[in-house]
Amino acid sequence: MNKAHPVTFKPGDEVSYAMPSGVLYGAVKRVLGTGDSSAVEIEFEDGRKEVKKVRDRALSLLRRASGMSEEEERHKDRERLQDFEVERIRRSEQRKR
Repeated sequence: MNKAHPVTFKPGDEVSYAMPSGVLYGAVKRVLGTGDSSAVEIEFEDGRKEVKKVRDRALSLLRRASGMSEEEERHKDRERLQDFEVERIRRSEQRKR
């Protein structure tokens, strides 16, 4: 079984919290503690503030304060695949216009 990499939250990150009645969205206001036993204070859209543990499976990162999604952050060290033939044709089409 593959374990997911631990997510480190930072102030300003947008998160979602799954509850039985639905999903709540909010932003991380501050991080309390370090490591696996840390917690985050979340201000939800309705103005309510709650402290949730980082290892809580109902808590998930939607977008970093920088604007990157969790998936983009996970793959940021990868290079984008390039098809040089497609790039050549795209450039020639732009010159025709």
